[in-house]
Amino acid sequence: MKKVLGIITVIMFLAVATAALAIGPGTGGGFGGGPKGYGPGAGVNLSKEQMDKMWQLKEKFNNETSSLRYELFQKRGELRALYADPKATDGAILAKEKEVNTLRQKMHDRMVQFKLEQRKVYTPDQLKTLADKGYGKGFGGGYHRGSRGGPCGRF
Repeated sequence: MKKVLGIITVIMFLAVATAALAIGPGTGGGFGGGPKGYGPGAGVNLSKEQMDKMWQLKEKFNNETSSLRYELFQKRGELRALYADPKATDGAILAKEKEVNTLRQKMHDRMVQFKLEQRKVYTPDQLKTLADKGYGKGFGGGYHRGSRGGPCGRF
């Protein structure tokens, strides 16, 4: 019985691996190779240099906003704790909300700068194609963490 179960497990593994390999690269969300509407440049056919530049911009953005994202994460946790605390005053909650909103605005400003940098990578024809198709989900880097269209997760 164990031998049959082992053979079935191997067959299932091979079937899944074959399907994954058959899909091949460029079908996930990302730069130019993903399905329509996913990632910046989806359906625009970015060159290798453009994809490399997009990747560098994303990495730079992630590195530059790491501490800001962490601080925002911490402040949101503090805010949740205040809302759950029956002794917390309205003033304390409002002050913490203000801190969170300030950090969100900083994150938003960084995101806009990131999108402007990405926009410089496209050729005029690619920008026109994007305008005609719409930017789709993730323009500006919604390729990680599956959130609201930003590489930083929910902000």
